[in-house]
Amino acid sequence: MSKQNAGPAVFLTWFQAQQACALSGKRLLTNAEWQMAAAGTPDPGLAGDGVTTCNTNTSGPRPAGTSPNCVSNWGVNDMVGNVQEWVADWIQGPGRSPGSSGITNNWSPGVQAEATPTYGKDSIVGLNEAYHGESPQLGGVGDDSNTDGLPAGIARGGIWTSREGGGVFALFAEHTPSSLNNATGFRCAR
Repeated sequence: MSKQNAGPAVFLTWFQAQQACALSGKRLLTNAEWQMAAAGTPDPGLAGDGVTTCNTNTSGPRPAGTSPNCVSNWGVNDMVGNVQEWVADWIQGPGRSPGSSGITNNWSPGVQAEATPTYGKDSIVGLNEAYHGESPQLGGVGDDSNTDGLPAGIARGGIWTSREGGGVFALFAEHTPSSLNNATGFRCAR
């Protein structure tokens, strides 16, 4: 959630993002709403300088709305690159309880590195392999790369280093909703 020319809000868990939206009388976008709002946003891939194009290949996030050509058909800024955004939806976790030696509900593929040629090279990460990520910059212990039985929160759009992996079809479901980092923000809807 960012105002024009303000830095994106990051270092928030899914729960904190959901509450921030609720406190302003809004809610997180659903995955479907996010996809609709992103329609038509250009995907510059390696050419994403964050100044004239979407921010997909730079050294950090940019203030909201400062990339004049990173606008969707609906007039929404920064849906590709910059920071990925939590959406309301979650994906079912692997169904493994702590201490369990095996996955009891392995219903989906593990990781798809990139989408099919039909959808370009937008990344699809996670899908049933969520783990807890805690930003060491905020005194956290860092990522716990062991998958657990929790569901994964869905984040969309890619980040400033996504290159060809960021785009309107980029989907990240690798972190539990209690994870936080400097690359995940959110957007609210009415």
